[in-house]
Amino acid sequence: MPSPFFKYFFLFILLIGPLSGISSSQPDDRPPRVGLTLSGGGAKGLAHVGVLHIIDSLGIKIDYVTGTSMGSIVGGMYAAGYTASELEEIALTLDWPSLFSSRSNLTYTHPGKREDFGRYIVELPIENRSIKFPSGAIEGQQMWNVLSDIFFNVRNINDFNNFPIPFACVATDVITGDTVILNSGDIVAALRASMAIPSVFTTIEIDNRQLVDGGVVMNFPVVVVKDMGADFVIGVNVSRRAREDHNLKTPLEIMYQMGTYLDARNFEKNRKLTDIYLEPDLDEFTAASFNNVQEIIERGKQIARKNIDQFLELKEMSVDRRPAAQFTPIPEDQKIVVDSIWFKGLHNIRPWFVRNALDISKGDTISSLKLNSRINRLYASGYFNRIIYNLLPSEDESKSIVIFDFDENPFGSLGVAIHYSSFTGVGIIGNLATNKLFFYNVGGYLKAQLGEKPAIKGGVNFFTSDRQNNWFNIESLARYLVFPVYDEFEIIGEYRQRYFRAETSWNRLTGQNSYFSLGLGYYYQGLNPNIRTDFSVRGNNHSNEVFAGWRLNSLDRQAFPRSGVKLNIHSTYFFNQKPSYSYTNPQGDVTSDLSEVGIKMENYLQFSFNWESWLRVSQRLSSFNQLQMGYNYQYQQSFINNFNMGGTYPFLKNQIVFAGLNEYEILTKSAVVGTMGWQYNVWDEFMITPTVNAALYDFDLGSLNDLSGDNFILGTGLKIGYFSAVGPLEVTFSYSPQTRKILAYINLGWTF
Repeated sequence: MPSPFFKYFFLFILLIGPLSGISSSQPDDRPPRVGLTLSGGGAKGLAHVGVLHIIDSLGIKIDYVTGTSMGSIVGGMYAAGYTASELEEIALTLDWPSLFSSRSNLTYTHPGKREDFGRYIVELPIENRSIKFPSGAIEGQQMWNVLSDIFFNVRNINDFNNFPIPFACVATDVITGDTVILNSGDIVAALRASMAIPSVFTTIEIDNRQLVDGGVVMNFPVVVVKDMGADFVIGVNVSRRAREDHNLKTPLEIMYQMGTYLDARNFEKNRKLTDIYLEPDLDEFTAASFNNVQEIIERGKQIARKNIDQFLELKEMSVDRRPAAQFTPIPEDQKIVVDSIWFKGLHNIRPWFVRNALDISKGDTISSLKLNSRINRLYASGYFNRIIYNLLPSEDESKSIVIFDFDENPFGSLGVAIHYSSFTGVGIIGNLATNKLFFYNVGGYLKAQLGEKPAIKGGVNFFTSDRQNNWFNIESLARYLVFPVYDEFEIIGEYRQRYFRAETSWNRLTGQNSYFSLGLGYYYQGLNPNIRTDFSVRGNNHSNEVFAGWRLNSLDRQAFPRSGVKLNIHSTYFFNQKPSYSYTNPQGDVTSDLSEVGIKMENYLQFSFNWESWLRVSQRLSSFNQLQMGYNYQYQQSFINNFNMGGTYPFLKNQIVFAGLNEYEILTKSAVVGTMGWQYNVWDEFMITPTVNAALYDFDLGSLNDLSGDNFILGTGLKIGYFSAVGPLEVTFSYSPQTRKILAYINLGWTF
């Protein structure tokens, strides 16, 4: 039996133990270990970057970082060695809309396919002769690519505790609803899982668990950073409060609202564990406000400055007792030496095709940018829904094993689009396409427009190698149009046109964004007047042609581009014409001899040139310049094959756009048009573009001295543009002092 002495001694130890610091988690002889927790919140999570600016400026050293969703991306980058200034630069230069898209980037799409890029509202895969309806979730190939590039310096570190700053992020098991702490494995997959917003992004499989956004269960994971060893926690929360119904503007915002219900019970516990709690004023922004990056970052700086006294106290606790935060510069063009290459997930696509398309071999030294570029180009082939890679260390520490993981697409697809313009009316467009027509590198399509101006188009392209540098193209187009005839800018008649053209061509890439074409063609055109005029032509014509051309397209996006150049130089020789026209004179007499009215259907040479340049001046402002030229040499066919000058949206045969004129308002054998303007992004997807243009038309190169003022015209336009759910919406108001008319033109969606 213990003596009374031992009883009293044991009681004494219990009483003084807490007072003497025995149970304290922070010994007096060292500074506090500082943890940083960043919440999810979509675009609002970029406010974290502003807070990090203040932390960096004070030299406060962070020991542990945790985050969820966007907080995991910002926190992961900081933990991987990026400074706040580098984070801000990346945030301001990223093309955020492309990260949340299932489409390839226009820049990496093959130059021969760029004209049809992203033109369909819905693209449904066809598998086993039936349409496969997707879940509606986005795979986000561009998100994978960007994260792979950003985290290239730590891709061979499987334990996140070995990052420059130990790191962990949070995801949710979609089956069980459990919180999943991700602190090892592939960093890109972990981050992608942490921000996989339910029904917006696809789930990510890690360790046989299907994971989605960690914000569903723990959007503010302070408890995780405490478990990692933090004594003192800085917490930044950007999305705690549920938003009112009138503030729920986007699907992304609704998903975050739903996430707050399950997260609410965890929030208060995490909030109480926070020593410096920051909640920026972001009520005017949404989770999709990626056009307000600079403003959101500034809000983060503002909330940190308001709490500067707390940061200074933390700095004082650490002064002279630990080194300030240190960052190792991350090379812009990081490189690896390839030890070997492994492929996963290939079932229908042959490995040799992928190997040749990637063009990466054992022993190659390859940069992160080049690796992602090869992946982007392979993804743009349409064969894959997702391509990701992982790096593993090899026995030779100077080399890496590259593992590619593929998720294949079905070979066929069905695309649907809607188009409306003031000229063509309403049209519904369907496109049936395959990127494997019996063989690899052989694709085909058939598309049709149903509406007031129907059209049908089909084609087959055959690439002669996996690198797709050379290809043959067979294409045909049939279209029905009704167009007006003007005299002195007033409508005097109307024609029905039936047009068919078929061509075959050989094409060769001349650069990353350009290619040369050489080919043969055949066309048929039928003309019938709806409204008889003093000069009426009826009949048809057949002709053969040989053509050569060069195309360049480096625009950053199809509609409302902000930077890049688009150039099309084309020369065609028309021969072997077989006209069958009749002419009706003002007295009603009909004759088939068109030479009586100066029309001669003989061989002629046509040259066209179209150059447009977009230069990004600032985040919201771009300048625009365009030069168009068309010239018919040894040509006397009047309006039958003239250039059509007018309209503000190019899609017609021989069209030269001009603000201030309607389509077909000037029919001319020659024209030069210069245009300049400015495009200003007012907010989000809304922009305004004022332009001015001038034209010289109906001239002969051999007698330019004979020009008069009648060959010159001015015009100006104001375009209001918006990215709608069904495609670009353009409303254009234009005016020409020669016509003295204000014109209004509407175009919605993509033309055929």
